[in-house]
Amino acid sequence: MKKITTLLLIGAILASCAGKRNSYNISGKIIGTDSGTVYLQKYEISDWVKIDSSKLDKGSFSFKGKIGLPEMWFITDKSKLFLPVFVENANITIEVYADSVDKANITGSATHDLFKKYQKQNDSLNKLMEACYKVYRAAKEANDTLKMKKADSTSDALDKAVKANVVAFSKANPASVIGPYLIMRSAYQFELPELEESSAAFDTSLNTSTYVQTIRKRIDVLKSVQIGQVAPDFTMNDTTGKPLTLSSLKGKILLVDFWASWCGPCRGENPNVVKAFKAYNKKGFDILGVSFDKDHAKWVKAIKDDGLTWNHVSDLQGWNNSAGKLYGVMSIPANVLLDKDQKIIGRNLRGEDLTKKLTELLGPAAPEKKAVAKKGKK
Repeated sequence: MKKITTLLLIGAILASCAGKRNSYNISGKIIGTDSGTVYLQKYEISDWVKIDSSKLDKGSFSFKGKIGLPEMWFITDKSKLFLPVFVENANITIEVYADSVDKANITGSATHDLFKKYQKQNDSLNKLMEACYKVYRAAKEANDTLKMKKADSTSDALDKAVKANVVAFSKANPASVIGPYLIMRSAYQFELPELEESSAAFDTSLNTSTYVQTIRKRIDVLKSVQIGQVAPDFTMNDTTGKPLTLSSLKGKILLVDFWASWCGPCRGENPNVVKAFKAYNKKGFDILGVSFDKDHAKWVKAIKDDGLTWNHVSDLQGWNNSAGKLYGVMSIPANVLLDKDQKIIGRNLRGEDLTKKLTELLGPAAPEKKAVAKKGKK
């Protein structure tokens, strides 16, 4: 009897091992395309990484390999194909129409099945977001600022609803990489305490996930730029190509303002920043503009057009701006307010909030100069 039990145990172990693959096998078919090349890619930090490629044979393609924890990868071609799929060590089958990626059928990946469940739960919110964006775009073209503000307000409310769903889904599925993936994708919405709380709820089996590691790195960055911390120093070129170091501007209340010429909300906020600068500059307030531009000419033109008469720097690397990474900036406009010793005393102060803080620190605003009428002119 003892021998039989041992044999049954060994058989159960072997069966378990046989059912769990240590490699992935992706078999796909593009309906409507016979030839060409498709690629298996992933997005890493700020660049696309090609993992594999496959020549189409009457529309069919295949990829084989190994992966640790599941990750969101993408199947693409050189035209319109852009298909996200959670790859894991399993037999995965994909059927996609060349002219309608939305109708793709992906089977075999349990992680992708769970991701589709999440997407279905958020389908109504996504449709509302798309409708809101269309309203905003139409209002912008018509220069209807009232409708733009209303659409912005609606968008903010929808963003909060999506964020709540992400948190709830992550808590309900603590051992799935989908939670960390979704949180990482929308990390700009999460403040430090929220990220720490979410990260603490992840199952320890996810510790090696690239998404969990990215979130924990962001937590470390955000810890270094909280109120009360000394601002991380950096050096970057100004508009003339001359290097300017943050610490060289000690001695004044300093706003480090992250923006870009192409950023509509930034340009919309600029009049408020100009107003604050004019009101408090003579009382010890200064600004350092840090641009997420890539085009030097457009950057300089925006500075001139918006009347931004303070120091400006940029490495012209767009979202890869090194100072932006140092401060954990994932959305703009963004800013940090520093005291005279460059300790952080405020974050993301806009409009009246910035004026209120400056009044608290420096007293009432300097009176505006009245225009003096010249003789012979009315």
